Parts: sequence; C-alpha cells; structure tokens
Amino acid sequence: MGSPATSEDVAPSAVSLEVLRDIVRGRDGRPGLVHVLPRLQREHRKDLIREERWTSGDLARHPEPRELVRSRRKPGNLDEHGKLKRIYDSRRILTSDIHENRVVKHAVGEVRAALDASEEDEALLMLLELDAATAQATYLHDVGDLKGLPGVPTATLAGHPLYRTVYQAWLDLRSV
Repeated sequence: MGSPATSEDVAPSAVSLEVLRDIVRGRDGRPGLVHVLPRLQREHRKDLIREERWTSGDLARHPEPRELVRSRRKPGNLDEHGKLKRIYDSRRILTSDIHENRVVKHAVGEVRAALDASEEDEALLMLLELDAATAQATYLHDVGDLKGLPGVPTATLAGHPLYRTVYQAWLDLRSV
C-alpha cells in the first residue's frame, strides 16, 4: 500500500481519512475491506474440531470404546434393560472460530472504531459501506474475540491474498 500524504499543508485528520479510505475502499489495485469481506464469506478458513459431550444413548454417533466403559461405570446410567441412558460421545464439527478469522474480526472492529471517531462526512459514508460489507460476512458472527494482538503472521495471514489484505490493512491502521 502506498504511504499516506506527508506534505506539511495536509492536516493530520486528512491523512487519517486517506489511510482509512485506502483500507476501506482499496487503492492501486489492492482491494479494500468492502471488497474482501464478502469474498471471505465464500472463502474463509474453517477448522475441524472434536467436541465431546454426554448425549442420549440412542443419539450417540461415535463413542470411543474407553468412553463406553466410562459410561457403563457411571452410577445410575443403566436403564432397567441394561442399556446406557447417556454416553460420552465425540463429534467433529467445522468451526470458523480460528485465529485468522479472529484477526479479521478484530481488524474490522478497529477500522470501524476509527471511522466512528472521525467527524468527516466521508468517514460516515465509509462506515456505512464497511457495515454493509460486514453484514455480508455472516461467518464473523460465529467468531470469538482475538486473544492477543497478532505478532508474526501465520501462513494463512501472510499467504492467502484475502487474509493478507486484511492483515496489511490492520498493520497500516496501527502504523498511523
């Protein structure tokens, strides 16, 4: 991304607005968040995680043999016919709640806060554009908060073009 204007006759607020404009709308062939977020809805990364929980005996899908023993030993867990009432079952589910998506959510939140703090009319228009793009990225609703500021980018943040754009936008915002 190009550097913001640095001439002495440009007010600091105009520089911030230019940086925000580049981040939200894009510049010099690099897409902005309004273009990236809807595309990430279709191409965002997910992770397959294992979820374990007690479930009804007839609904268990993949009980592990050692968990069947554990379920049998649980006091009061056998019905009058000797069948298990509850089984400790494990399921694999796809989740969008991964570090890279948390970085996206965090970056969007920081850009949104910067736009909200600006008193410029154009910042309000960009805020509306960003909100519309965020509304199209519904997977972000299932993503938790970032647990720590990203330091060294992961392979996805550095290599995947959409994630790299968001990560670079976040870095640009923080460097101002």
